[in-house]
Amino acid sequence: MTNQQDGLYRAESDPAWNIVAAGTAHVTLHPDDRSPEFIVVSGPCPRCTHATVHTEPLVSYAGALGASGVLSRLLHRRAVEAGSREVEVICACLTTHPEAGEQKGCGASWVLHVEWSG
Repeated sequence: MTNQQDGLYRAESDPAWNIVAAGTAHVTLHPDDRSPEFIVVSGPCPRCTHATVHTEPLVSYAGALGASGVLSRLLHRRAVEAGSREVEVICACLTTHPEAGEQKGCGASWVLHVEWSG
């Protein structure tokens, strides 16, 4: 596993972190696998190794002509169909990293390929 040697905040990515995270990340679909609205990725950051959690919405209802409108129902139906998504995760650990300023985490980012069946 690649560790950040100096512990400083640095916004960067490394393709090797994708591979590490694929083996250590815990991915869940919420509220459940049959009707997912969010992908939640948790586990250790592949750079700083601290625990982090990322929530990725599968559908946005913003401006969907009302939460009970036809368009919002269609968006939800499309989101829960069998599918896949490339999820970019950015470390949001609660550990203090020098030079982070107002940012959470160490600044590392990685991509996970998530698949589900509706």
